Amino acid sequence: MKSSVKLTERKPKRTFSETWLTDNRYKSWIREVLSDNTLYHCTICNKSLSCASTHISRHAESAHHKNNIRNKDGDDDSSLAKRSRKSVFQYRWLDRVEFKSWLREVPYDSSLFFCLICDKSVAGGLSQIVRHSKSKVHIKKNTEKNSAEVSQLNNDSHTPSTMHNRATQTELLSSFEERKKSAEIRFAAFIADKNIPHQNAKEILSFFQHVGEDPNVLKAMSMGRTKCKNIITNVLCPIETERVVNKIQNTKFTIFINETSDNEKWLTFLVRYVDPETLDIRSQLVKLIDIDTTDSNAEKLFLVFKCEMWRLQILFLNIVALSCDSASTMTGKHLLFKKKLEEECPHLLTFSCPCYATLLITNAACDEIPMACEEFVTKISDYINCSPKCSSVFSEFCEYFQENNRVSRLGDTRWRSHYLCIKKLLESWDAIKHFLNEISVNEKTRSEECLLSMMDNIELKAYFLFLEYALNFFHKFSTFFQGSDTRVHTLQPKSASLLLQICQNFVKEKCLKVISPNVAFSLEENQKSLHQIILGLECDKYLQKLLEHGHEDEVEIIRRNCLKFYVTAAENIRKMLPVNNVFLSKLQVLKPSLHLFDKDRETSFADISFIAQTIGGFDEVYLKKEWVALSLDFTTSEKQSLSKLNFDNMWKKILQSSYPNNTAKYPNLINILNAIRSLPNSNGDPKNMVSIVQDLTSKKRNKLSPASVNAICVFKSALKARGESSMNMTIEEKHLSLMSSDKLYASATKETAVL
Repeated sequence: MKSSVKLTERKPKRTFSETWLTDNRYKSWIREVLSDNTLYHCTICNKSLSCASTHISRHAESAHHKNNIRNKDGDDDSSLAKRSRKSVFQYRWLDRVEFKSWLREVPYDSSLFFCLICDKSVAGGLSQIVRHSKSKVHIKKNTEKNSAEVSQLNNDSHTPSTMHNRATQTELLSSFEERKKSAEIRFAAFIADKNIPHQNAKEILSFFQHVGEDPNVLKAMSMGRTKCKNIITNVLCPIETERVVNKIQNTKFTIFINETSDNEKWLTFLVRYVDPETLDIRSQLVKLIDIDTTDSNAEKLFLVFKCEMWRLQILFLNIVALSCDSASTMTGKHLLFKKKLEEECPHLLTFSCPCYATLLITNAACDEIPMACEEFVTKISDYINCSPKCSSVFSEFCEYFQENNRVSRLGDTRWRSHYLCIKKLLESWDAIKHFLNEISVNEKTRSEECLLSMMDNIELKAYFLFLEYALNFFHKFSTFFQGSDTRVHTLQPKSASLLLQICQNFVKEKCLKVISPNVAFSLEENQKSLHQIILGLECDKYLQKLLEHGHEDEVEIIRRNCLKFYVTAAENIRKMLPVNNVFLSKLQVLKPSLHLFDKDRETSFADISFIAQTIGGFDEVYLKKEWVALSLDFTTSEKQSLSKLNFDNMWKKILQSSYPNNTAKYPNLINILNAIRSLPNSNGDPKNMVSIVQDLTSKKRNKLSPASVNAICVFKSALKARGESSMNMTIEEKHLSLMSSDKLYASATKETAVL
């Protein structure tokens, strides 16, 4: 009798064996299934199978498995197509009435599903789930389970634990779509409750979906105000500071020095350098220095900067250029920041921002235009945007005239950036006039009458048409130099070209051939006659109509004022932009047409030598050998291919050339190109950093310590420099080592003691 019982007893299922991972027959493709130890996973066939030993050996010898091995290294389209058709678990299956009580997802393996009744994982898709639900074993176990639940229900149907279980079961059996919608509602409510900008909602959700891939980690996380602040200050910021300091300790770089003047005064220590490993350009904040608002003269600012350089052990000789704003503290002739820095850096180059220079140029030139133009732009934008009702009525007029329904306000940057403002104003000119006429008929207020009288002035539109034409030159120039890639080699020719474009409108042809520093733009003998001055096609057409209506005197006044604009602009371009800068003109030798195709290497190397001597610290003998060899190392087709790349990508590809032993072919050219590519295009990066500081230190967020403000700015600058985000940034061992309590809260006790 006992023997018969033994025969009918079910043998236990074999579980996964760790020895298979070292077995030469299986180790390259067999993997453990964490959710079910009775299964193993084949990475070749991408499927999970039973752990019976005969099954493993049989699968290893199967034709299907061997075919997949042969196709694995190739790009066999048919095998890829077959793999792409493999079933993946779908959440909507959980909502089907016949499945929802027992079907569950298997974490980490989307090719499996789990049966609560049978307590096992099964490979397959919907057809396998249906087949499993109709199997005899599943039906039998389901019947037994239901009988046991009925018996238990009769015994304690009214106990609190039973009622709780019912509620839990009801929640589990609720629709997946309903649970998803409920979560979305709660998430939107959180966004509204915490006053988070709506455009950040998607990024926040993506972040938690990323973290939530491991639910146990998400549940175990803890985060409070102090811990969050300390992670930013004591983990993220020190690592990013160490990274950028390690780079600039061994390569030349440009420093951007700028001041913010808000509730607190900050000195931005920002650098532009070329990463020696990747040869990518980086603009990154080293430190945001909190300075005393009561005493921040140039000498004190330089002393603070010098102390930071010493503390970080950065050599002054690595500084190749200084880019700063035009504040009286930062530039000048006496004991100011630039002069102090030149004492430490004999070869220091100084760059003023060309975009800011064009702002000053256009402001000075627009002073020659009647103030009524600026007054009208300010008043009309304020009037239209003064109330929602007024804006709505104006939008209706614009829709009728099929014109732009937005009129921009003038800001602090005035005319240079308001080329687009004037352009939009002219596009909506007719709509604005009809809008004001309609409002004046119905309401009859002084505002509409004043604006209409200004629009009836025939000179006003002429000036706007002229400014649209003239400011476009400065707008294109400024926009070009706001890019982050290397453009400094084009600064001198672009400046000269801008001067030529302006002069062509009013200077005689004989003076245009050579615009020397001695040419006086204000002399009538160098100017075209008044009626020959070019004011733009649209403006010239408009003035011609005025002449036909007998407005000769008004046209002459307009032309004279526009001529004054041109004269002032040309004089200031020559004064403020590097039109005749010798060093910048020599950078043209690095263009593809010269350094790739020029056969006279001796002549072209003279420019390279001038650049090397200006920057300082280069071995010209080896530099010349590399310059001569450069043209011979590439075929004509390779040169043609390189010349089609932009400046940075072209030089990166050239300088990454190496010998068979992985040593660089052009080490000296790498050094000098890294120095040149670190030269600034404009002051855009420090200006952006100032905006970030102002956002952080707003009236609603005024409790951040200087250390926290600096840490946030340093970290955000580092992410932007590498093109990363919190989602894809790399968490290294250094980060984890700083998360221990003694390091994470190292400064907390000190701060508490001080308080």
